Amino acid sequence: MEISLSNFTVAASSHADEGGDTFVEKTKPLAELNELGVHAKKHVGVGVSVRECVDADSVGVSVREGVDADSVGVSVREGVDADSVGVSVREGVGADSVGVFASADVVQSTHDKVIAGYWLVKAVLDVALNRGANKNKLFRGTGIFEDALEPDSLISIKQYHLLLTNVQSQTKGADVSFLLGSALAAQWLHSPMHVLQTCDTLEALLTHLVQQQTFRWCSIPFCQFQCFTTNHKVMLIPQLTVGGAKLAQFVSEVSFASIVALLKGIAKQRVSVSFNFTCARPKNIADFETHLGLKVAFNCPFNSMCIEKHALNEPMSTPVIHSPNMVTDKELGRYRLFERYPLISLPDYVRCHVYQTISAHNMGSALPELAEKLAISPATLKRKLKEFNTSYRQLSEEVWRNYALVLLSVHKANNEQAARQMGINDLPNFRRTVKRLTGKTPSELRLSNA
Repeated sequence: MEISLSNFTVAASSHADEGGDTFVEKTKPLAELNELGVHAKKHVGVGVSVRECVDADSVGVSVREGVDADSVGVSVREGVDADSVGVSVREGVGADSVGVFASADVVQSTHDKVIAGYWLVKAVLDVALNRGANKNKLFRGTGIFEDALEPDSLISIKQYHLLLTNVQSQTKGADVSFLLGSALAAQWLHSPMHVLQTCDTLEALLTHLVQQQTFRWCSIPFCQFQCFTTNHKVMLIPQLTVGGAKLAQFVSEVSFASIVALLKGIAKQRVSVSFNFTCARPKNIADFETHLGLKVAFNCPFNSMCIEKHALNEPMSTPVIHSPNMVTDKELGRYRLFERYPLISLPDYVRCHVYQTISAHNMGSALPELAEKLAISPATLKRKLKEFNTSYRQLSEEVWRNYALVLLSVHKANNEQAARQMGINDLPNFRRTVKRLTGKTPSELRLSNA
């Protein structure tokens, strides 16, 4: 039995070195691009390329024939199986290959300003002030000054983390996370995300929302998704940029609500989505159902969002919206966000590296190898990960735990099949590993509801 383990860092590969690592091709600065902004059904300069006649220097996703190799994003070519959602597919590159960003493209510090803060802060204010928060206390300790924010302003991971922490402590109501997610989504028409309305299908739209790094930093910067596929569904498991149990559930709820609202807002249709949560059934179940829909389950092995595969192929035939407040092509060219290469956070980069070890059926620690790729010492890598409130071991175990949970609780694989997929030859060792990672035996996981 094989399960599709799709790449969670979407990036077209420019070449593969002798070691087999696929590196992201650096995009050209916007000043060198032939086209900026969106021209519906012709050229899309920033973000999404989804129609015929795509320019050679376009940046984004390509889902039609005739796309030049310079496109950066997701290329869905003829003959590519639907399971390869979120995977960069080029000739000679396997559909399940895990792309690796060059070290210069990895956000190695929480102080690096990589988040498009203007729209995110505006959404936070809209929600928090209506829920009893004090504006001065919301910004206390963050280093964010509202009057200094411009559409091209960038804030750091640490600043946004402190802002969300203040939101949690300052606001009243159990539905704040869902309201914040919806408020984030409401900004799409006036932010760089408006280019997503030119996507042909829900598959292209969803891929960008959850896996394209450029849009991740201006919508849900604290949540990167790992994509797994079954025969009928695409399953997205949230993985947090900054560790810590206090914000984990809050960020997951914000991210889920934002994606649902964005799908509805951009695609102009309600997509049938189901959600699984690890927490017990909450008292505010009505808030979950209002913002996420009625298909919500609790006490599950992991948090996840599931979409039927057939829904991904549904066309988006809605006309391109033009608004007097929409970001113009000229303004897009000013955004520093798009002048940078695709950026991936250090924790996500580590997860990507660990997924490579899974593909290679290698259970050993690869921290020294990873540090070498980043051109830093193992001690420095540990220190940088600590800044993100996590460690190599925590991230590695998260990856293996999710993989084991999907194999056993979703696919109901037997021990031999699951052990082979995880590269473990000894069954007693496999059972001990699963018990250590998940707290349950393989038999118990097969009986669980996922």
